[in-house]
Amino acid sequence: MSTPAGKYQDPLETWSDKFARKFKENPWVPLGCIATCGALFMSAVKLRAGKPKDMNYWLRARVGLQGVTVVALLLGSTWGREWMKKNFGVESTSETAGPSVTESQAQKKAQEKLEFEERMRNAEEATNQEEAVGMSGKMTVKGPTLNKPKEEKVKEQEKTSEAVKNSKGWRLWSKGSSSSGSDGKDDSDSTKTS
Repeated sequence: MSTPAGKYQDPLETWSDKFARKFKENPWVPLGCIATCGALFMSAVKLRAGKPKDMNYWLRARVGLQGVTVVALLLGSTWGREWMKKNFGVESTSETAGPSVTESQAQKKAQEKLEFEERMRNAEEATNQEEAVGMSGKMTVKGPTLNKPKEEKVKEQEKTSEAVKNSKGWRLWSKGSSSSGSDGKDDSDSTKTS
């Protein structure tokens, strides 16, 4: 949700601070959420206990409590704040915290600007030093080459193709036949003929 004009929301607000602020603005929503979860938990307990009537009661209670929570959310976000302001003089906490937060925000922004300018000066110095040395745009990295010479690639391909020619096929590999003669026949066949 976006903040209305004139209100300031601190971007550095922690989860606990935000929960406390929202709870002060409309306490019925978190209470309704807790009650709804409690009813759901009780229905699960009754389901495990094997009491279907009690489980249905708690499921119906969950639906009712969830409806009340949604109504509280809608009332609190629309005209509920206006009514609280008129009848009780309660103002939103985000309106009252605005000016003090903007001062700290301005200080933080100024600090960030100074740090950014410092980083920019350092980067310009590094660029000037590189240009003076003559390295600007000519960065080279020396190390081992990953490309193999063409002769080695050809030798590897020849070894692979020769091994494929000498193999008997994938069906015999799966049976565990590891020895083969130079003519492609199995050694067991050569022992039968002799």
